[in-house]
Amino acid sequence: MKCTQTTPAKTASPKIGLALAGGGPLGAIYEIGALCALQESLLGINFTQLHHYVGVSAGGFIAAGLANGITPQQLFNLFIEDRKHHTEAFAPSLLLRPAFNEYFSRSLRLPELMLAGAWHSSFGRRSWMHALERLGPSLPTGIFSNAQIDVELARLFSKPGRTNDFRQLSSRLTLVATQLDSSKAVSFGRPGWDHVPISKAVQASAALPGLFPPVEIDGQHFVDGALIKTMHASIALDDGVDLMLCLNPSWMADCPLY
Repeated sequence: MKCTQTTPAKTASPKIGLALAGGGPLGAIYEIGALCALQESLLGINFTQLHHYVGVSAGGFIAAGLANGITPQQLFNLFIEDRKHHTEAFAPSLLLRPAFNEYFSRSLRLPELMLAGAWHSSFGRRSWMHALERLGPSLPTGIFSNAQIDVELARLFSKPGRTNDFRQLSSRLTLVATQLDSSKAVSFGRPGWDHVPISKAVQASAALPGLFPPVEIDGQHFVDGALIKTMHASIALDDGVDLMLCLNPSWMADCPLY
């Protein structure tokens, strides 16, 4: 009797998704620290080789980095530790630059609006309060400029082995922003929006209203993606992942996560 040896069929690796919420600089620090801990604890999981990454606001920085092969430890070095001696480091102080272009473009409308307000007050028999309301379009939509996000991340993703193009990534990356006019979530990286540079999508997803001006892309204006949901994990769930990992540093427990 002849015995034959059979080899067990190889099982496909599970599809793992990672959703990262916003939370500002402190939220990003929390998420990077949590990822470093998970990388050490979860054997067999490489956080730079997951199936689908979803990032919102500050989480978009991290998701874009992981999808480009930047490990959690490298993200720690870039954003938290030893920034002074790291050539690729991203300094949070870059986000504190005044939005001078916004100030200037808005101020150009001030004479016209003041004239219109004075006319309505004097000849249109409107109150001075109504006249002052007409000056609203001259006010800046943001205090600081986050344009440097696009510049610095484009530089970071231009390194060998990285890309600023959603379509060239080996994993799926989705960065969520809010379309200002419709208040609907837009998923950069999905068909129809995958032509937008990753760095520009991160900038749009992190444009917190009042703090940063809206980001214009294809003639539309976008703001922080966390205005509707803090995480948008359902995007990866709908993609058929087998395991979904979510990191949310927000204390706002009443906000919808998925």
